[in-house]
Amino acid sequence: MIPYPTLSKITGVFLLLIIPFVVPFWSPTAVQAQEERYFPATDHTIRGRFLDYWQQHGGLPVFGYPLTDERIEAGRTVQYFERARFEYAPEYTPPYDVLLGRLGADVLSERGIAWQTTPTSPGPAAGCLWFGQTSHNVCNQLQNQGIGFLSYWQSHGLEFDGQPGSSYQESIALFGLPITEPHNAEINGETLQVQWFERARFEWHPNNPAGSRVLLGHLGSRLLGEPLEILPPQTSVNQVELYFIALGDQGQSGRKIGCGDSVVPVSVAIEPTTAPLTAAFQRLLAVNTSYYGQSGLYNALNRSDLTLDYASVEDGIATIHLSGAVTMAGVCDTPRFEAQIRQTADQFSTVDTSIVYINGERLEAIVTP
Repeated sequence: MIPYPTLSKITGVFLLLIIPFVVPFWSPTAVQAQEERYFPATDHTIRGRFLDYWQQHGGLPVFGYPLTDERIEAGRTVQYFERARFEYAPEYTPPYDVLLGRLGADVLSERGIAWQTTPTSPGPAAGCLWFGQTSHNVCNQLQNQGIGFLSYWQSHGLEFDGQPGSSYQESIALFGLPITEPHNAEINGETLQVQWFERARFEWHPNNPAGSRVLLGHLGSRLLGEPLEILPPQTSVNQVELYFIALGDQGQSGRKIGCGDSVVPVSVAIEPTTAPLTAAFQRLLAVNTSYYGQSGLYNALNRSDLTLDYASVEDGIATIHLSGAVTMAGVCDTPRFEAQIRQTADQFSTVDTSIVYINGERLEAIVTP
């Protein structure tokens, strides 16, 4: 067993690693006209360079929604997000005056866990990335497919070298060093494999659709004492319904909507998953034609360029967050567009109602003239 490095050594290594790689950005409190973006989902606003940073380095999937506006903590200007804390550090000259809070270490400390005393690895493991500074490996859960914590860590980072992809230093700047071994933990009533980093908690969701199996824990929510997202227990699902439009059908084939059309379900097979809401929207938004196959059913979403940021279900309420460009062909496309999205969300027995956001704005505000 390799002796565990002392805290002073770890701190020294950490400072050497992180100081050169913090993304440039000016003081968030600079007195000048600032771009800002309001998020109705949480009733908070991101401004100025904090907004630039949020947009450039990951947005919703990496940082989540803002949970506070800018505020002062221990003499620093900070802003909390679901998965991060932005900090303004005036003692450093630009470009080193904005840091990401060490939420992973902070949350463990809040729980009374000294990560320096937790189990470590004896040395490098095959197919993994070894961090001698903290004596931990980061590995892929599906090594033969290159899917898991390692590939996620290596493919995400703070962009500052202008080169494609994420370098080791850029990933360190975003997530920090691993501070625990992978282990099982109870998250929202589900047993998941997790691994903690200085600024994040990686979670392995093996039943999620491809591309969503590694998620980041809501550590900002945890530190603020906000309730974490609670998903109802679900069995594995291998089929969902996508909804399209029968033009001029007058309600004969499905629920009647405006302009004499009907919204009609089409059953499609999916890989077994306990996250069918996410899978259904991913499949629906992947249809890039005006008509679905040979069915003759119209797709009012075709002209838009939307992606699913994430979806959740809590207490019977489905919340769907989409982003991208919205384009409709005319006044009749408005009820068609809304119906396809609503019906796809409302099809599940665990859903009583749905709330849909597009670029942070409620769907009904977008489709209401």
